[in-house]
Amino acid sequence: MSRSVQESLSALDFEARFLALLALSTVRASGLPHVNIGRSPGLGEWTSLLRDLRARLSDTDPGSPGQRVVQAITEALALYDGGIPEAPPELRATKNLRDHLSHGGAIPEGLSAVVDALVRAISDVIAECLSEAVVTLADDGSQELRPVVAWEDASVSLWPFMYARPDGSWYVYARYTGNQPDYLAFGAANYRSHPSNTELVASLDLLLKPKRKPEDLREIFRAEVADDLKAFADVVGTPPQYFDHLQGFGYEWGKSVSEGTQLRRDYFRVGPDGYEWRDEHDWVPYRVYLRKLSNWPIVASRLRYKLEEVERQLAGEEAEQLGWQPDVGSHREARVEVTEYDGGNPQRKTFSQLIDDVDADLGVETGQTQVFFVNGEAGIGKTRAMVKAALDRSREVEQRQEDKPLFLYVKSTGRVLDDLDAAVNHAVALTQNLTAERVKVLCGRGLIALLIDGFDELLGGAAYSDAIDSLQDWLNALGGRGVLVVSARSSYYMNQYRSSVQRASKVISASVRHSIAEVLRWAPAEIVSFLDDYGVSAARFEGLPARDQELLGLPFFARAFAEMCRSGDYEKSDTEGPSFTEKLLNHYLVREERKLSYQADGASGLMNRDELRRTFEHVAEIMVDGREREIDSTDLEFAAATALGIDDLDDREGLRERLQVLCGLATDAATRGPSRFRFQHEVFFDNFLAGIVGRHLRAGRFSAFQQLLGRSEWRTGTVSGVVAAVDAELLVGALAGVRLPAVQSSAASRDTTATNLGAMWAELIRKTAEMPDRPIVNAAFAGPLDLAHTKVGNASLVNCQLESLTLPAGTGWKIQLDQTRVKKITAGADQSDLSGLRGVRHGDLMELLFRPSLFFYRRPDILEALNMRGVGIIDAPEASDTVVPVPVEAARHYLKNLVEYASSTLILKDNHQPDDNRLKWTQEYPGQWKPFVDRLTHASLARREKLSAKGSRKIKLRLQFGAANILDENSDIPQIQDFWAAVKD
Repeated sequence: MSRSVQESLSALDFEARFLALLALSTVRASGLPHVNIGRSPGLGEWTSLLRDLRARLSDTDPGSPGQRVVQAITEALALYDGGIPEAPPELRATKNLRDHLSHGGAIPEGLSAVVDALVRAISDVIAECLSEAVVTLADDGSQELRPVVAWEDASVSLWPFMYARPDGSWYVYARYTGNQPDYLAFGAANYRSHPSNTELVASLDLLLKPKRKPEDLREIFRAEVADDLKAFADVVGTPPQYFDHLQGFGYEWGKSVSEGTQLRRDYFRVGPDGYEWRDEHDWVPYRVYLRKLSNWPIVASRLRYKLEEVERQLAGEEAEQLGWQPDVGSHREARVEVTEYDGGNPQRKTFSQLIDDVDADLGVETGQTQVFFVNGEAGIGKTRAMVKAALDRSREVEQRQEDKPLFLYVKSTGRVLDDLDAAVNHAVALTQNLTAERVKVLCGRGLIALLIDGFDELLGGAAYSDAIDSLQDWLNALGGRGVLVVSARSSYYMNQYRSSVQRASKVISASVRHSIAEVLRWAPAEIVSFLDDYGVSAARFEGLPARDQELLGLPFFARAFAEMCRSGDYEKSDTEGPSFTEKLLNHYLVREERKLSYQADGASGLMNRDELRRTFEHVAEIMVDGREREIDSTDLEFAAATALGIDDLDDREGLRERLQVLCGLATDAATRGPSRFRFQHEVFFDNFLAGIVGRHLRAGRFSAFQQLLGRSEWRTGTVSGVVAAVDAELLVGALAGVRLPAVQSSAASRDTTATNLGAMWAELIRKTAEMPDRPIVNAAFAGPLDLAHTKVGNASLVNCQLESLTLPAGTGWKIQLDQTRVKKITAGADQSDLSGLRGVRHGDLMELLFRPSLFFYRRPDILEALNMRGVGIIDAPEASDTVVPVPVEAARHYLKNLVEYASSTLILKDNHQPDDNRLKWTQEYPGQWKPFVDRLTHASLARREKLSAKGSRKIKLRLQFGAANILDENSDIPQIQDFWAAVKD
């Protein structure tokens, strides 16, 4: 009975290996120069080696072992080169058939007997070569016996390529695995073995090619392929096995497929155009290999189907829960303002142009993972923009078979997940052949970009004690490649991420570059155009109060306004009437109220509108306490009972059952679990949260107010809602009474409280156009605090952080800064007297601007400009004639900007200048940047790494400590002390 084709080809691999090792041993025994072999050779290298060894042994004496081996090699290669004539033309070469099957190709019918006969013929050749020889085992006192093949006139030692053991088992060299050789075992319990004899290992090592250095490009590629294959391999099978071949290397491995395990043998090399894989015909880019492994057209098709389902779900929820008709408006593309992480280099572009940037970053090896933070208010259209971008791309790849990356859309379901892997696994479940680990591989290779919608909600907001943790595993896995697009519903997550980077005593290992894309509101002309699609006149829009006109710049509110006008639910009111936000909430409550009525006309309801509003306010509070945007039906019942002031919901007959018909209460289709309630849109959550906050304040429940303040970030809708609904004097007192020790002690909760305080103070000051006389304490102003048109008397900011402060016009005002850090100060060019500003630390300032165009960013220049205008500076040098050495000023300047850059790595050209020409701050202090880098590396605060990127040579400068820690000139860390000593020397 003949063997299967696969079994025969496996036997062929062993025959080539055995004959080559016999020939190598014969070369040594004949006194000829030894030929070093690869550390993990494959069939290609064995056959090439046989051809070389045949030539080397051809001049040995007649009848010698050398001539016997030459005869065997000649006959074996003739059989091998003859191939399989019965196979299809493209598979007649023996190696072509073997590679075809290794790549998962179909087995041609009727070849089993033919291939088996070929392999048995080669076996007979080798047996004939050894037929007159005697095999003996030399015992050197170890467990590894040395086999010797002896003819009458000569002998050949097979050691260290082969050895035996006293129990009768034999071992043949296979490959190096890690730092030790791996031998095929025969007659033993295990089919592979690692010898314990150190002399054998040392002797073998001398006969192999030198181990490649870690920075060798081929070795880097090999390690990356090994990691990539692990994501696709069968977890219960043998790990991928490495082997060398003439042009590169290969792996034998088992791919996990729905039918079980698909055995493969794949070949790779570093080619003239980069990393390559050998398909059945030629060398192709490595990306092609990964697309084939993933079954790319099927992945695109299934992602397209899932995204169309997301679109249908969004439209269905709008119809069911808001009463909206199908969208009749033409698509209006979102616009964004893209900046660097520190706010520099602003550029306005469409969302599709942002996607073009993503494509560009995916197409090149920059050495840094690009992270885009897409920020925007609730209702500004982030979700629609991301879904459309992902859907358009999946259709393009599916229909046109485009060689373009896919965008994997990952959305929070309202529940806090353990980690991002769980969310990604949920997003790719429908594809059936992708997992989070495989997505990491594809993302790192530029084949997929992750679009994560509502990431701050997905991971529980303030529940995350350190924002770096939320992305750390993915950033490390991507290894300085790929693109992540992270949508957050406010600047909260981005600010927390920045602060956690700056707090870190040790830097993260990932190499990351950050950009911010702020989604912009629609301009009035865009609003009017949109409303016209719905038959709403421009006059209707222009008749709205100014605050409502501004609100309709958010697409959700513009659509809501159009729908209410179209349905007749909107009643025109003058500027003193309810705001449009309140009208929208009332409209929402009316619809929900009708569902709790006994009669179709809404009479005799189980809950009136006010009771329903209070219920939803308590729901929002429960969501905040639970740090998720969904609650179980039992929590909904508890919220209703609390709103009604009753202990048992059954006291109001029929209400418990009728609550189940509320919009947003539905079974999770993914888990088939119990019904959970969520608001149809985050706008409603924000405003009902504002309602409960205002209710607590008006009732004097300040502890409840402070607890909510530290639980989760408050978006614009919540902040403006609270400020609009609560008396300004009451709110000033409540905000002034907040102290960080009053909330949880975690860093994230303190950051949350401080950020919410800053947002509340900024909105209150904007609304009242007046700066409070009471001290503002412990507030973090994530956005600009603009006092240009604000009445300021005697104001003070204590232990605050401000990104940007615009000073009041004129004179006569006073602002005292106490332990307060300001990054940017703006004033008018004609303001020569700024003596009202006291307590400034000029060392904290990144920029000093006098509108419209006079600005300073060097520390000495900032100090001089502030002194000229009478600003009270608390960190000025003691002596007025003190001159700070240029290297010291340069080091401070570079490190301050590195802190704002929020990355532990920089990509540098061969001349040590940054590869990113937008980092213009490195060009300040000519001639100082290279010495600065040298001092960092000499003090072991940074290290240089080679970067395997196309184009001109580049290096990666990786900080070993956080830039904020290095900036501390009084640090007790020895390396930092050494650095500053060298700078000041």
